[in-house]
Amino acid sequence: MQREQHVHRRRPRWILIILLVLVVIFGLHHFLSTGARLKANWNKIVYTSSDNVAIAVYSPKTHRTYTSTNAPKHKFHTASTVKVSILAGLLLKQQSPLSSNQLSLAKQMIEQSDNDATTELFNELGGQEGLQETFNKFGMKDSVAHKSWGLTTTTPADQIKLLNNIFYQSKLLSSQERSTIRNLMSNVESDQAWGISAGSDNFAIKNGWLSYGSDDWIVNSIGYIKNNNGTSYTIAVYTDKNNSMTTGQQTIEQLARTTKSIME
Repeated sequence: MQREQHVHRRRPRWILIILLVLVVIFGLHHFLSTGARLKANWNKIVYTSSDNVAIAVYSPKTHRTYTSTNAPKHKFHTASTVKVSILAGLLLKQQSPLSSNQLSLAKQMIEQSDNDATTELFNELGGQEGLQETFNKFGMKDSVAHKSWGLTTTTPADQIKLLNNIFYQSKLLSSQERSTIRNLMSNVESDQAWGISAGSDNFAIKNGWLSYGSDDWIVNSIGYIKNNNGTSYTIAVYTDKNNSMTTGQQTIEQLARTTKSIME
């Protein structure tokens, strides 16, 4: 009788061990399969493009950033995507809510992509030096500020660091500061809503585009996607050498759609 009771007490331990093993296997499978599927689908687009293309996506499920590019070590000009960094940097610098005038300028800068408003806030941040300090604080080691803010250079992976501070957890930005940026990025004008938003109806976004010298058309899109099932991710896509703005936009939206199909 005592032996039977002893066996009975041990059964739940084996069940627990089996369950833990299954959880580990499932988690590892999801971790590996997400990256493999993203790479396989991205590479069909990235490596068949004659333009420079780079993408980075962060999954809070795996806590990993996935990347792909056909231009290793290439630094992309930010164009207007740097406006998110300018706003984040200004909030960090003053450690207080935006004034009514600053908020008005920030709305114009993010929602309408107004360049004059951006220059005014860029100067308040401290110009090139202030922007570089912002990158340094967020650990964006591959981003270099330029005195002409749109010619700042960066990588998608660096932008993910910034976006994660805005849309997930941050030791630098307060909840109110993060909310300010999120709200503006979620309320861009309809003509500013192309790019990483393709195929999604719940997103926050900032795009950038510029025809510049040997880079031809620079077309970029960064932001956050929330799926209908409650999952989410941050995403940054940078391109240049495009023969038109439309070409870059189409490439970004192809990548956005295939990413969403896997991250849902």
